[in-house]
Amino acid sequence: MGEKNDAILRYLEDNARFADLMNGAVFGGIQAVDPGQLEDASEHYTEKDGKGRNIKYHGRTRDIIRRVRNGESILRLVALEAQETVDYGMPLRCMNYDVQEYLRQTRAIQKENEKAGNYRNASERLGRMRNMDRLIPVYTVCLYHGTDPWDGPLHLSDMMRFEKGDAFRGLFCDYPMILIRADEPMDYGAFRTSLRELLAVLPFRKDRREMRKFIGEQEAYRKLDRDTLEAIAVMTDNRQLLEKAEDYRNEKGEYNMYEEMGSFFMDGVEEGREEGREEGREEGREEGIRAMILDNLENGGSREQIQKKLEKYFGMSEKRAAEYLEHFLQEIGCLSAI
Repeated sequence: MGEKNDAILRYLEDNARFADLMNGAVFGGIQAVDPGQLEDASEHYTEKDGKGRNIKYHGRTRDIIRRVRNGESILRLVALEAQETVDYGMPLRCMNYDVQEYLRQTRAIQKENEKAGNYRNASERLGRMRNMDRLIPVYTVCLYHGTDPWDGPLHLSDMMRFEKGDAFRGLFCDYPMILIRADEPMDYGAFRTSLRELLAVLPFRKDRREMRKFIGEQEAYRKLDRDTLEAIAVMTDNRQLLEKAEDYRNEKGEYNMYEEMGSFFMDGVEEGREEGREEGREEGREEGIRAMILDNLENGGSREQIQKKLEKYFGMSEKRAAEYLEHFLQEIGCLSAI
């Protein structure tokens, strides 16, 4: 399991965020899961292969699984599997987890029945299951948080090779996978916790400048809690956010991610400039200069401020910086904008 998987699972271990993920992404904002009814139900399933001396056991552990309890009654089990990469066998994998849970429940019921011996007839005794026995339903949700689009199967049937015109096709017992795609935008208004801020930045991971622009338009990123800041830093490959985080913390313990991103954005430009110089890639340096100017224009930077940054970060003379900026503004048609 990778670092990003670990980070998002740790973040979602909080029952309020876990419930918010289900309510926001699966039920479209309907509050179907009450965080107050959730309790940890971590299970390790053991599968057995072979016979006699050749028996082998294989262990499987859920990423996160919660019981939904109402008083003494367990209503359902809700499980989460996090994926950073596309798994082309994911529907089968999720179905197998569900089957292992049902088998675990069945064995527990059978063991209790054997102990009590309350069978009504020979059929119940033979199967060690009574007519009144019931299993607790389990729902497995897959959270895909990779950067590439999900192009894997969504149903078990997507993994099958059916013959054209097969009369048996209609009899196939399908398994639809519940998939949450964090790589593409969703209705973030359906979320009620800071999970909203984490999920909302993930589609921008391939374009840091667009990410900063988006963050600048959202007040919530100026007052993040520490857990959310850390999760965003890891999930977006922006660990720099954690190095000077305390410098952007207010008296309420909230972190201003937007201001902090502004500081390390310039550090990134400088790093790219040095890399371009070492590798002799002038076009890389040019791209960094243009990105810096555009970013400052979008955030209301004045001509004087941008010129000073050209001098400071790109080693231009005062004259060269003024000429470069003038030419660039003419090129993009923003000469009168600042």
